[in-house]
Amino acid sequence: MQAAPIFSFGYIIQVFLSLVIVLAFIYFLGRYILPKFKMTNSGKLIKVLDKVYLEPQVSTQIIQVGNSAWLIAISNKRVTRIDKIEKEDLN
Repeated sequence: MQAAPIFSFGYIIQVFLSLVIVLAFIYFLGRYILPKFKMTNSGKLIKVLDKVYLEPQVSTQIIQVGNSAWLIAISNKRVTRIDKIEKEDLN
């Protein structure tokens, strides 16, 4: 009696086609579905001009609201206004 090979040609084709289907599904999700769920920073009145991370949960940001800008510190527990920034200092 002769034993059947562990990996037959049909098995390899089936695994390859399954891989192609899974990769096509991932591509379709990434290309067409996920961008619709993306959160964008599309504020019209408030803009974040710059952000610097000081620690993993602490950052400083320069935000602009209309013609005014502020330097603020943000942690996981609070937001603190540090200083107001003049228009000429922004450039």
